[in-house]
Amino acid sequence: MPAVILDACGTLNLYATGRFVPILTTLAYDWYLPTAVERESQSYRQPDPTDPQRLIVLPVDLAFAISDGVLKRCDCDSDEELAMYVALAARIGDDGESMGLAIAKCRAWSVLTDDRKARRIAKELGVAVLATAEVIKQWAAAAEASAAGLSQVLQAIERFANYRPARNSVHFDWWAASTREQ
Repeated sequence: MPAVILDACGTLNLYATGRFVPILTTLAYDWYLPTAVERESQSYRQPDPTDPQRLIVLPVDLAFAISDGVLKRCDCDSDEELAMYVALAARIGDDGESMGLAIAKCRAWSVLTDDRKARRIAKELGVAVLATAEVIKQWAAAAEASAAGLSQVLQAIERFANYRPARNSVHFDWWAASTREQ
């Protein structure tokens, strides 16, 4: 299976759905989490049990996905990866995205990121990039998700991870239409 590195925004977007493991296991990828991304992906938002209109911050717990082998930790394992990581960190200013891109480049893996700067640099490096919308679209097709189920997942990403594709994104129209369907 093709290997995909998750960056922090991609991790939090998928985690916010409440279907993190089912989404990852439905798709035919090997999912990797750089240690720097794990350090950055510490919290997400969920409704307050006492007031569902209010959001509270909760810790992200990836231990179950890692212990089940759905998500594999990775780190810079070679001098080449480490040198690229340092160079990218100076350019990007973010450890998680830099480590993920360095590993993806050196191992010929893909990366899941929605960060514009990281996507631009990935393109320069020749690293294949997936977007959250693309992954959710693949999951919805593979899982035969209902329109209501898909809408619920997309709305959870918007509300709890504070993410929606940019208007100029190739996925914007699909996302907007799918959040309205129920």
